[in-house]
Amino acid sequence: MGILTRATKNLSRRKTRALIVIIALTLALTMLIILPPSINAREALTRQAFNGLISTDSNLNATVTMSATEIQCDYPPFFNTSMIGSSGTSNILTQSFMNDSLYYKISLIPDVTNVIPIFDVWAVSYGPYEIYGVPVENASFQMDPTILPANITDGRNLQVGDSGVVVLDEATAKNFSVSIGGTVTLSGHNFTVVGIEGSELPQPTHGITMSLADAQAITNMTGQASAYKIFVDNIDNVNTVITRISSLDPKLQVLAGLSQLNVAEPLQNQISELTQAAQNNLNQIQDTGLLEITVAVVADVAIILFIMLYSVRERTREIGTLKSMGASNATILAQFMFEGVLLSLIAAVIAIAMGVFVVPTLSSLLLPTPVQTAVGMSQLPNGTIVLTRITEGPKPFLTGNGSNVISASITPEIMLLGLGAAMLLGALGSLYPALKAARTNPAEAMRYE
Repeated sequence: MGILTRATKNLSRRKTRALIVIIALTLALTMLIILPPSINAREALTRQAFNGLISTDSNLNATVTMSATEIQCDYPPFFNTSMIGSSGTSNILTQSFMNDSLYYKISLIPDVTNVIPIFDVWAVSYGPYEIYGVPVENASFQMDPTILPANITDGRNLQVGDSGVVVLDEATAKNFSVSIGGTVTLSGHNFTVVGIEGSELPQPTHGITMSLADAQAITNMTGQASAYKIFVDNIDNVNTVITRISSLDPKLQVLAGLSQLNVAEPLQNQISELTQAAQNNLNQIQDTGLLEITVAVVADVAIILFIMLYSVRERTREIGTLKSMGASNATILAQFMFEGVLLSLIAAVIAIAMGVFVVPTLSSLLLPTPVQTAVGMSQLPNGTIVLTRITEGPKPFLTGNGSNVISASITPEIMLLGLGAAMLLGALGSLYPALKAARTNPAEAMRYE
């Protein structure tokens, strides 16, 4: 009778015990199989939040430093009453735009070093897409790092001298079914896609970004702008320039960044605390995962070790009989090791089947909740910068975590690694009992009761 046949027969003769052992091994191996993908998924979410915080901190520093001598002015949107068929009137929030004459007047104000027109047409105003235009005729737009899209995930950003090209955010690119090098047609004008703007960083996306001239052309709004970014030569002259801009038109909304100098340090401290919390959370996920994997490995080996030791003790006379019939030490060793490996392998197959369905729920009980909240910056109507959740409106940021039920999947690679680990742990756990069985003296074994 071969080793495989004897091992299978021995397990079938002790069905209840084998079932109990398989259940215990299944629990340990389920942990071992679901933990790696669950840890990876949590680490990815936490790293995404961590990277977002670092980006926000960098943008905050740039914004505050720049805003010390920068002013932004625009006309606030207004509600326009329009006739809508027979149903009466309806208030529609409408954008206001500024023309070239205002641009030139602001440019002539003493102490103003540069005026950058920004063209941003809401999606509701121009088809389904936001049109965002930036003057790229020269390098002046580079004075403010927040003007261009901040998160180019594919291709490149706009450059000096660009014309007839666009940068699309991910959602817009998907709607157009276009990638880098592709062409989109807007109002009869063809544009080549040179960049894709990602949506993961805590920054607003821009829909379709193009040169100012192109944006004005396709919307028939030549000479128009939605906002001006105005740069002053010295921080001491900012208030004077604001007064002069406001005198040009009382309806203008003029915001300066001087007040941000006072709030910068508290915001930076808050971001630093959140960044440290994200790093601590990442360390906690890794440490907890490693500890639980170690527990699962030790449990698997220990279960096999003790059950096989008991089996060797229980089958001492059987071992003696086999040896008296000519079975070698290698044969005895192989049989008991194979039984341990077989038990662990059966449990691994069940564990994989269970893990496919319970990995999100079970891992939420075993691992810490990852930091998932993206933090960005926003300006209140008075110009004050606050930290906000990217998915919410402009209000002070409150610390919080997301759900701990994280999507993770057991890949074929994980399945194969799980089976391999189960076989290895089964072999390790049964090695000592198998050696003890192989070294049993036949004469003493036959007298054992």
